[in-house]
Order: sequence, then structure tokens, then C-alpha cells
Amino acid sequence: MSFFQELKRRNVFRVGLAYVLGAWVLLQIIDFALEVIGAPDWILQVFFLAALAGLAIALVVSWIYEVTPDGIKRESQIDRTRSIAPQTGRKLDRAIIVFLSLAVVLLLVERFTGSPAGSEQAPAVSATAESVTPQVSSDPVGPVTIAVLPFVNMSSDQEQEYFSDGITEEILNRLAGIRELQVAARTSAFSFKGQNQDVREIARTLGVNNILEGSVRKAGDQVRITAQLIRADDGFHLWSEAYDRKLENIFAIQDDIASQIAGALQVSLGISAAQSTQPFRTVNPEVYDLYLRARTLFRQRGGGVVEAIDLFEQALAIDPEFAPAWAGLAHSYNVVINYVSPEQAERMGNVGSKSMAAAEKALELDPNLPTALHALGNNLFFGLQWQRAEEHYQRALQLDPDSTDLMEDYSAFLTYSWRIEKALQVANRMIELDPRVPIFLMNMANLQDMLGNFELRDQYVDQILEISPELGNAQTLKLFQLLQYEKYDEARRFAAGMNPETASPAAALITVDWFSGPRDELTDEVKAAMSAYSALFLLDNRYDEWLEAVNADLAVWPEWAIGATMNLQAPIISPELTSKWRADPRSKTFLEDLRLPEYWREVGWPAQCQPLPGDDFICQ
Repeated sequence: MSFFQELKRRNVFRVGLAYVLGAWVLLQIIDFALEVIGAPDWILQVFFLAALAGLAIALVVSWIYEVTPDGIKRESQIDRTRSIAPQTGRKLDRAIIVFLSLAVVLLLVERFTGSPAGSEQAPAVSATAESVTPQVSSDPVGPVTIAVLPFVNMSSDQEQEYFSDGITEEILNRLAGIRELQVAARTSAFSFKGQNQDVREIARTLGVNNILEGSVRKAGDQVRITAQLIRADDGFHLWSEAYDRKLENIFAIQDDIASQIAGALQVSLGISAAQSTQPFRTVNPEVYDLYLRARTLFRQRGGGVVEAIDLFEQALAIDPEFAPAWAGLAHSYNVVINYVSPEQAERMGNVGSKSMAAAEKALELDPNLPTALHALGNNLFFGLQWQRAEEHYQRALQLDPDSTDLMEDYSAFLTYSWRIEKALQVANRMIELDPRVPIFLMNMANLQDMLGNFELRDQYVDQILEISPELGNAQTLKLFQLLQYEKYDEARRFAAGMNPETASPAAALITVDWFSGPRDELTDEVKAAMSAYSALFLLDNRYDEWLEAVNADLAVWPEWAIGATMNLQAPIISPELTSKWRADPRSKTFLEDLRLPEYWREVGWPAQCQPLPGDDFICQ
């Protein structure tokens, strides 16, 4: 008898096949259980190695031993005429069928639901990088919209959350670059982070007809990204795939995912699936990790901005050619002055110059990087170079037309340059893309206030306080609203409950008491309390005190003073104050110091100001 025939007779092949199928099913169950409890990756690797070793042992044992009615005996001790190997083989055949059926069921569950059976906590992490064939509706209605939910961090280290968030954001940005696809903004999508809600309910809230969710598992320089595309109306999985790659190829992975999603939608929705025309640059995994950590800290603001600067600089020390890190550094230097003590600010030196240099370096490396154009636009704005700032904002918006971060700063730029109607258009677009961001709603409330649309202003203020009741700016505007309507008792109760960390309840109460009283001459205490929101002086026709507060702001930070001039446009301002402003020689000097007339001559004059012969002008 040949060796091959002897292997068959001793059921070695059957044992091997039954073992492989059984071990595969068991490993799938173990993998799911370990993911649920958040166990480290190495535990599954230990089980896999144990299963591999067990296969060798099973094959050796099946060759040497045989099961008999009297128990397990060495094959050499058994009379072949009395061997029951054929009966054992049939039992093994039945075991193989059972294990094979279980394997097919698990594969079908994963293929058609995108997640292992019973999983509710996280998207699927398939065993191999196999994709589900795209399936889409043949009769789509309306625009093609999608929300990218925060990918679940499946790494053993929960502090890797910044990495999964970063991957999510980069994929979102890739999808946003597809012209025919409307992508829900990051902030709105990330508001569902950690919430175990039905995707159909999330889609209704965000106003989208497709949802992308997934998971990220990072170990060393290896990363597994799993993504699945879900049709919102019925929860059907259109497409899913898992990617096991090295971090140095991370940008290619992100583009691949975005392209395949577009391909899945293209079947009947006409969405282009073209790859990005931008060449992919291999990035050092350590650099990318530092970059994502820094960007997360920058977004959190507060003291994290200082740490973000340090991490951006660490990344650039390793790879000085990584343009996104230069842009991130520029943005961080732009805002850090708001989050440090005067002593820290002095030690940091001229952060404005550092921000400008970082933005210029980013553009030198990548002239079409929207975040770099945005950062340079901010620097030019703060430097009162209005025309150049506008050019950079416009260029950035051409490249990234749905960036709400960019629109937020551009809207502020337009507001401070008295172009209120244009600012309102941008603010409306921001809220259309990201309807639940308090700072965007706050911007809209201020614009409606300037335009005299007080009912709309009040609606936005109430909406902000419903979403974020502790937001200091919204509380201050609510207090102003109550004082304007002379609701002093309600204003006093509201002032007492203001957040002491972001507003000043004591100053608010002093202000309310003064407004509700005889309003005698302002004491130093009242002036100090009202100076935090200079428009309060205008509410009481206190022009000189208002201008004094504005000039104090101008000495500290120019854009604060520019913003204060917006109060002059609000219909609450009396004709008396308007006349004072127009007749006050300081008003022209103030606007000329801000270089606004020079800018208006280039782009057109606002409704409140007109040019006069020569270089003169008048505002009213």
C-alpha cells in the first residue's frame, strides 16, 4: 500500500480537515469574545499559535494511534481485519459537514450584516480583507448624501482613540472631495460617538441616506481598518471591506476606502469612483501618529494647544517635509495666545510670526493644501492685510468648499470687514452642513442681532443654550437679550446661574442691578463689569464708555476691537449714537488704523459707509 493510501486509511486527511474547520470556527468565536471585552491583540495570537501547534499534534496522533472498541491503541498493535477505521472515517465526515456548515453560516452573517453574529458594539473586523459586492437601490431619489461615523477604536490601548478619530476624519475628507457626494460635516457626525443608536435614526438626524461606519485596530506599525457602507432607509449593508496594511501606506488606504465607497454608490447613483489625482507620499508611522495626537489636542483647545505645538514640532523634527504638520502648527500658534498665561505667552515669543512662517512653509511644500491656505489667511487677517487674506480664504474654499472650520473663520473675516450679507450666506452654509455646533449658531445669532432680526437671534440663542447650556458667550448674549427687553427679574435669575468658568455671574449681577436701577453715573465697578461685553454701553447710549472699552480691546488684540465696531450696525443703536460716531474724528482714525477703507476701495463699500472726494469717506 502506498504512503498516500495509508494516510487515507488512517483518516489523517479527515482528521486534519475536521481540525482546521473546527479550529477556524472556534477562533472566530474567540475573536468576537475578545473584542467585546477589549482584550489585547496578543491573546488572539496566542490562541492561533496554540491551534497551529495542535494541528501538528492531531496529525501525528491520527497516524500513530487508532480508536477501537477497547479504547485508543497504537496502530501497529491492531489487527487490520478488525480495524474500525472506516466507521471512524464516516464519523469524521459528519463532523466535517457540521463544522463546514457553521463556517458557512458565520461567513454569510459577516458578509450580509458586515459584523460578526451577535455583535452590537462595533463594526465587523473580518478575518481576511475580502469585500462584499456593492448592492444599491435601482431607483434612488434625491441627492446622494453620506455621514461618516467615528470609527471604533479596537486597539488594546484605549488611548489610541485619537488614531481612530484621525483615520475617520481623513476618510471623511477624501469623500468630501467627490463632487457629486454630499458629506455630513465632522462635528455633527462625531456627536454620535460612543452612542449605540440605530443607524437609521442617526441618518434621519443628520439628513443623509447612507452611513459609513467602521473600526480601527492598531498594533505597532500594522493597522487593520474595517469599513462598511449602510443604506439608511432599511439598514442594508451595501459594501464592506477590511484592510490589513502597514502605516506607511495609510494615505493610500484612506483613498482606497473612499474610492470603493464611491464605486459602491456609482452602480446606480452616478457617483464618480475616480481615484485621487494627488500622489501618495509614504509617511513615517511615528510622524503620522504624532500628527494625529497633535491635531486631536488642537481641536480640544484649552491647555492642549500648547501640547499640540510640541507634538507638531516633534513630528516635523523627524520629517520636515510633512506639510499637514506645518499647517497644524500654524493654526496652533494662531490660537495659543487665548489659552496661556501672560508669562507663558512671553516665553513663547512672537507666536504670530511663528504661525506665519509655519503656514508659508506648508504652502511651499504643498501649494494646494487647504489648511495651509486657511492658516495663512488667518495670519493676514490678524495682520489687517484684508485683500490678501480674502484671496487665501477664497483659494482654500475652492479646494475644500465644505470645510466648516474654514467657513467659520471666513465668516468672522467678512463680519469684521462689515460685509454682513456675505457673512450671513457663509454662516447659513455652515449651519446647513453642521446644524448642531454651538459656535456656528452663536455666529448666526450675532449676525441676526446686527441685522435687527431679534426674533431670529433669540431663537438661535435658545437653541445654543439647549445644546450647550454652559457656553459663556451664549449666556452673555442671553443676558443682553433680557436686558434689552427690560426683563430684569428674569435677567437677575439667569445671571445668578451663569457658568463661573466661562462667564462672570458676579459681573452679570452688577450689570443687571445697574440697568434695573436709576442708572446714575457709572462707578468703576459697573464699568468693569460691563466692559466684558462693550455693547452693553451702547444699550444705555453710553458712547464714550463704549469707545473707551473698544480702544482697550484694540490695545490687546486687534480683531476684538474690529468685532466691537459691528455693534455700530445694530438697529438697537440710537440715532444719537450714530451721529456721535459719524461726527467723532476718532471714528475715522479708528477705521483707518484698521485699514478698512483701503480694503473697501478694492472690494466695494459696505452699506453704512460711502466714499467722498479724494481719499475721504463717511460712515453712518
